[in-house]
Amino acid sequence: MAIATPTQTVALLTKRCLTMDELESHLNNNGIKCYQEDGIESDGTLYKFLRTGLRGQGPDLWINVHHARWPEVIEPHIGTWGDHTFTDGLKRAVQFQVNWKDAAKAVQEHQAVVLVQRFQSPADLCSPTEQMAIAVELARVSLAIGAMPEVVAYFCPGGEVLLPIAMLDEILPASKLTGIPPLDLFTNLRLSWLDDRWVIFETIGNAQLGLPDFEVYADSQQHDLNEIAAWLRRWSLQHFQAEKALQDGSVASGPGGASFDVIYAKDALLAPKRLVIRLIAQDEAKMPGGLPARLRIDRA
Repeated sequence: MAIATPTQTVALLTKRCLTMDELESHLNNNGIKCYQEDGIESDGTLYKFLRTGLRGQGPDLWINVHHARWPEVIEPHIGTWGDHTFTDGLKRAVQFQVNWKDAAKAVQEHQAVVLVQRFQSPADLCSPTEQMAIAVELARVSLAIGAMPEVVAYFCPGGEVLLPIAMLDEILPASKLTGIPPLDLFTNLRLSWLDDRWVIFETIGNAQLGLPDFEVYADSQQHDLNEIAAWLRRWSLQHFQAEKALQDGSVASGPGGASFDVIYAKDALLAPKRLVIRLIAQDEAKMPGGLPARLRIDRA
């Protein structure tokens, strides 16, 4: 029998370690039914965790408490933190957080973690739309826990997304109103400079939803970076429907009608290593030297 593992994880960074009784009381008082169960660690140690909802109805979410700060090193053979969680993920989330000036302060302040997770076995195949629906439930439970004054930040490790709790209360209702999946809660956009002109703009975290990540390579003097960011989200949303997926070896249209070579790759340029769809702009300016040979395209 296949063993269920945490395939989706959201973490609440807290000032102190919350108890199961506190979490159970708070969630039930806020309309989220949950109950305590006993678990057994791999070393035989007993522990308590919460399950949400009624048995057999809706997504089965587990809530657990980690009695220490978020670890810098994630051991790949330990399933505590969930799939798609990597070493230095929280550090990178702070590094690429450009809109929340207190992000580093919140991370420094936290002393413990509440984990909200979805456990699935390899046989439980879900479509990206179903995965997103489960992720939204994780965010909804996280928002409820976030009302507790001990919570200082929302962290989605699979997408290395770090946000103030108040952002969930803005993004979730907006998504429900527009019908557009709230990708900003689960997958990050990261901008890095290859030289004084060329950039790599990428997504991280799409794998949680059964979608590919994207890497865009482009000349910043020929493209509006805000438009590239919007297209990264558009390409992600496009892949919710398999028949609309970008094809390996094709040429995709992007912002302003620009053309991008599409390359499926197993080796993302920047950490963490993961599968990506690489989109290299057919720009007039040459790409910077010193990049790996796999990024060079001969367009004779």
